[in-house]
Amino acid sequence: MNKNLFIALIVLCISALQLRAQSSLFKIDTLQYQGTDKHIVNLVILGDGYTKAQLDDYAADAKQFTNYFFSIEPFKQYSSFFNVFAIRTISEESGAVHDCKAGDCVHGETDLSKYPPRYNKFTRDHAVPIAHPNTIFGSSFDNGGLHRLVVPQKNDRIEEVLKMHTPNYTQVVVLVNSPFYGGSGGKWATSTVNFKSNDIAVHEIGHSFAQLADEYWAGNQYAIESANRSQSADAKQVPWKYWLGKDGVGIYSYGGKGSPSNWFRPHEYCKMQYLVAPFCPVCQEQFVASIKKKSSPFIQVKPALDKPITLDSVQKFSLRLAKPSPNTFKMSWLLNDQTIATDIDSIYLDPGMLSVGANTLKVMIQDTTNLLRNPSYVNHRDSVVWTFNQVKLLELAKPSTTWGDTLETCYGGAQVLTVKHPIAGLEYRWYDAATGFWEETGSNIFLQNIVESKVYLVRGIWDDRVSEKTKVYINILDKIDKPKNIHVKIDKKKNTVQLTVKDKVDARYNYIWLNEEGNPIYEWDEFNGEYVRPTGVNNVLTMKLTTSSGKIYVQKIDKETTCKSEKTIVIF
Repeated sequence: MNKNLFIALIVLCISALQLRAQSSLFKIDTLQYQGTDKHIVNLVILGDGYTKAQLDDYAADAKQFTNYFFSIEPFKQYSSFFNVFAIRTISEESGAVHDCKAGDCVHGETDLSKYPPRYNKFTRDHAVPIAHPNTIFGSSFDNGGLHRLVVPQKNDRIEEVLKMHTPNYTQVVVLVNSPFYGGSGGKWATSTVNFKSNDIAVHEIGHSFAQLADEYWAGNQYAIESANRSQSADAKQVPWKYWLGKDGVGIYSYGGKGSPSNWFRPHEYCKMQYLVAPFCPVCQEQFVASIKKKSSPFIQVKPALDKPITLDSVQKFSLRLAKPSPNTFKMSWLLNDQTIATDIDSIYLDPGMLSVGANTLKVMIQDTTNLLRNPSYVNHRDSVVWTFNQVKLLELAKPSTTWGDTLETCYGGAQVLTVKHPIAGLEYRWYDAATGFWEETGSNIFLQNIVESKVYLVRGIWDDRVSEKTKVYINILDKIDKPKNIHVKIDKKKNTVQLTVKDKVDARYNYIWLNEEGNPIYEWDEFNGEYVRPTGVNNVLTMKLTTSSGKIYVQKIDKETTCKSEKTIVIF
């Protein structure tokens, strides 16, 4: 082999290795993280024309774009379905290539030194200086005969950076460090950092992410059927027929003569036509459908679904979900196709509910958002399924209660009985142990005006199977006698009334006074900023006559148990 050729090959190999090594050093900023990239839309931002010294500017620009992106519907409602990563790609020189060869280019020079470093409010028809910086992706103006069409030229370099950093990317945005208006679509949505250019990137994402058509006439070569463009004007045939008559959706012509007159769009004010507009309902629906197609609401599932489960004891099944905001999910848990729970993210399952042989536990999610109208989208269900191979029939587990087998309550008070970790789908029945009669159902029951100690029993029921009963004893504390001897002293000169409970003082008790509406008159704790119970006897209350209705109540309180007596009324 020729010696010079051999040396040249070695140099090329070294250069390639250096290039790859440089790419591997780029830092990734995680601007939003919702979950594993296998279940989420991965929005990846790349910077072009940012030198190493300008990486903080790039970080700020990437954050600004992200904030803008999630301020637009439907991304705002579905932001939890997105991860956002910004790769800090470095260019040798700053800016973008500009030859000013397009017919609509405004010739002239702009002295950028007159402006602050991050000045980016140049109008779209402003003169852009001729420039040929060496940037990592080679983004340039003046493509396709349009000055504002800014396109990265080094696509292989973009592919390489993505492969090494975020191979599971879903949508890519290239931010070009130029203060002048411009951007483009295609495989990579591209935007300069001009204050109006973010809309270009979002518009272009409509093409690449949701396969939306332009709702302005871009030329015959783009005249193909799409979710928001059709050559049919038949209300029964247009792709957006389910939206007709809703929020301005209709059938509108692209133009009066020539090719545009043969094509139709759904709206007269949509971001796919005007950058400053919101997305119309038809386009928003397509975005939501695309988000669902490219992601899953099931970010994490426990236990894992990788193998069948043998259930021999009560087990928890849980989900971590990406949800719209506001949440429009309708969720169902089904055991062997029988609904056992709805609209909760976790359940407990008892093996005693399973049959011998094959069993399934399925979770189904339907999005009821009003952003969807097409039946194929509305009726879509996301689901996960656990499978069980049950070897033998097991008994239902005996219920356990949250606070054990004994609860105390005040005389005449209330109590709540709660099953700990209730099993989805089971019916819980509570019985009076003395009579054996079934009194209440539910995993959480509320008992009122209890005046005697009593034993309750609870059991779980599933179809024709019943668990053993669990015993709960409710112990009633001693009844507290209400205050009897209240002395009233009125001082007309001071315009006050003093109320005093004259009953024998007992350090275990104090008194609470209530106004005519029955609201306690507590002390104000200045330090903690809240009302607190008195620590002393509190058997004396002095009030202004003008602030009183002439009717006050008083209760005796056990300071240890906080149990109360009946109220005594005082009229003066």
